[in-house]
Amino acid sequence: MLNSLTLAAVLALPADSILLRVLTINDFHGALEAKGYAWSNGRPIGGIAAVKGMMDSLAGECRCPSIRLDAGDQLQGTLTSNLVAGRSAVEAMNLLGLTAAVIGNHELDWGVDTLMARISEARYPWLAVNIIDTATSRRPAWSKPYAIVSAGPYRIGVVGYLAPATKTMVMDRHVRGLRFPEGMASMAETLALVKAARPDFTMLVAHEGAFCDSLACTGEIIDLARQTDSTVFDLIVAGHTHTLLNTVVNGIPIVSARSSGTAIGIADLVRSPDGGRRWRVRVESVYADAVSLDSAAVALVDRYRPLIGRLANQVVARLRDTLLVERGEYPIGNLIADAQRAAAPADFGLMNNGGIRRALLPGPVTYADLFELQPFGNNVVRLSMPGRELKRVLEHSLRDGAPNAHISGLKVRYDPSRPPGDQVVEIRKLDGTRIDPRRLYVLAVADFLAGGGGGYAMLRQYRQVRTGKTDLEAIIAWAKRLPQPIRAPAGKRWQAVTK
Repeated sequence: MLNSLTLAAVLALPADSILLRVLTINDFHGALEAKGYAWSNGRPIGGIAAVKGMMDSLAGECRCPSIRLDAGDQLQGTLTSNLVAGRSAVEAMNLLGLTAAVIGNHELDWGVDTLMARISEARYPWLAVNIIDTATSRRPAWSKPYAIVSAGPYRIGVVGYLAPATKTMVMDRHVRGLRFPEGMASMAETLALVKAARPDFTMLVAHEGAFCDSLACTGEIIDLARQTDSTVFDLIVAGHTHTLLNTVVNGIPIVSARSSGTAIGIADLVRSPDGGRRWRVRVESVYADAVSLDSAAVALVDRYRPLIGRLANQVVARLRDTLLVERGEYPIGNLIADAQRAAAPADFGLMNNGGIRRALLPGPVTYADLFELQPFGNNVVRLSMPGRELKRVLEHSLRDGAPNAHISGLKVRYDPSRPPGDQVVEIRKLDGTRIDPRRLYVLAVADFLAGGGGGYAMLRQYRQVRTGKTDLEAIIAWAKRLPQPIRAPAGKRWQAVTK
């Protein structure tokens, strides 16, 4: 297993000491066009023309063989991609020259048949070692576990690994009959085959990720690396959490490059001054105004632009404040929960954090902006349940001592020091009255949650009453109804207390 290089040694290396360059992206989500974000100060970043231009430049400047790997979730997320069920995103990845990609959970959002169609259009292999057909106990033919690829003098084994939680992150009808085993045990047979092929390097491309703070990185990909023999993988390319990740665990470098084509991971195998070989890893942002745009990629985007036409640029509302997507509770999530509650109408609303897909900047808010905020086309439904059952729902909505869903019509006090499943200490309506455990209340949720998605299995027992409105239609109607410019909803609805 190769070790990390010290900064001083890296700076001393000439360019021709790079033996192999691995260029990575993850969680592209159909982001064919560059966009400005709050964290980029509105500066345009990403877009396939910039990603292709920058990758080509990075591949050319090192004067070494290179490969391009993608850690999943290519397809779902923008009008340009969703209106053609991800076909435009596959065209973009073909143009990018991907070497291999792992299947992400959102690749299954339109079902297996659509995914198979996209796989047939791709000029690169889609990999996932841990998808099993429950009827046969075998891997389906469309899910290749690994690929052996070549780059210059090197043969490289690439293994794909999909988040085992996919079962709860995708509509049940799209993953019925499939299971997603977890951990190194799910790869044992495949790793033996890869080892028998005697590649020079073995890499894991995983649609799993991590979150990092100033002290440490935590998450499923970190746990997986810790349970891995340090000689198994030379490099792990991660995704799923939309974070910037550049760390080493158990001697294995791990890289993840945010999302939506806003960054590229660069992992160089270098010959160090002592004659050894080491990995040098960095992540660079893809500012569209600072790179040479690829003309073929520009033409691809232009070809799809008429598809979305005037609809994409239609101004729906105006914002006064920046609405960020963060961890825990944040204003844009409360706005969505309010919108679904109003659309139902219902006593309360619940919106899972995983379905909130982008931040919004001050100024005009377009149809395309709101589509990218709520791209999944879920239907808003009404569920009638006794008040005593609300606690179970809200307990499940807490994760790692913080909210993992947004609520409307309620105020909840919880104690993060208590054991999971017993943290909610008080539930009140907005007028301060307590919830009556015997009374029936109406809860507005997306049909994804009502069907048990996101782990909300307790909601399956309740009959779904359809409202005839999608989550996108709900947020558009609510945004139009609010006083303009829209202010961020004030106050916290979840209150942490410690007794």
